[in-house]
Amino acid sequence: MKQVTKGTLGGIIPPIITPLTKEGKLDRDGMCKVIDHCIDGGVTGVFTMGSTGEAMRTSRDVWREALKVSLEHVNNRIPVFCGCVDSTTERALENIKEAEQLGAKYVVATVPFYIQNTCQDEIIRHYEKIASSTDCNVVVYNIPGMTGTCIAPETIAELAKIDNITAFKDSSADWEHFQRCMYLLEDADISIFNGAEELCAAAMVFGADGCVPGLGCLFPKVFKDMYDAAQKGDVQAAYRFQRQVWHVRKSLSVGKSWLSSMKYLGYLLKLSGTDYTSFPIEPLTDAEKTKIDQIVKESGLA
Repeated sequence: MKQVTKGTLGGIIPPIITPLTKEGKLDRDGMCKVIDHCIDGGVTGVFTMGSTGEAMRTSRDVWREALKVSLEHVNNRIPVFCGCVDSTTERALENIKEAEQLGAKYVVATVPFYIQNTCQDEIIRHYEKIASSTDCNVVVYNIPGMTGTCIAPETIAELAKIDNITAFKDSSADWEHFQRCMYLLEDADISIFNGAEELCAAAMVFGADGCVPGLGCLFPKVFKDMYDAAQKGDVQAAYRFQRQVWHVRKSLSVGKSWLSSMKYLGYLLKLSGTDYTSFPIEPLTDAEKTKIDQIVKESGLA
């Protein structure tokens, strides 16, 4: 039986950055600061070790420790969505088993990748096996830009029938695709989240249960305000907050990697003592950091 139902999961659930030391180890204090910053900003959950958390780039030890620190520090104040992303079904299941041992109640999994899926039936079998192998709430994560495979709206509608698949995060950044998902899931017992920051206001005004925006771990309040405005039907206010997000989002295209920009923003906001990224991501130059400083200042968010 499902442990949660549609309507109990909603709001802003940001994927959080993973602060690292120069040696590539987890910065535990930084991780806790990011989590507290999110909670103080009004989020309803945090997603640890996703794409923003560099899950597929850090070491196994960092992945495990990040989940442990997140679960312990949150201490049931809000749900922790544990990224168990991996390239095969069996590896994802191994991750989920470890997450369960650490106390996870929510696990997030993408489709298998590297050897791409040849049909949507493979995706259904993948999630059926995951769901039947855990008592955790399973979040289906669609991010075709990373996995190379897009979960079709008809497929997620089928997956929504599985008892412990309780949420869907769509990071396709494809508005037509997301609308189709919303339409097919209208009466389904599943919470629907948009993961594309540029579409957050539109998605929530359109009826999404919430958003999972990477920048939400750095600027949680503007996303919370956007969510509240959408809930009240105040479209103008929602888009006013969206414009601020559009502006600060320019910082993600300053350097060679958006992850370098995310890490620098965390350092700039004093959430992390360093701006180190996982190897071999190209660090920002001093000129690029100065440009990001100006973008953040002009956004009015810090």
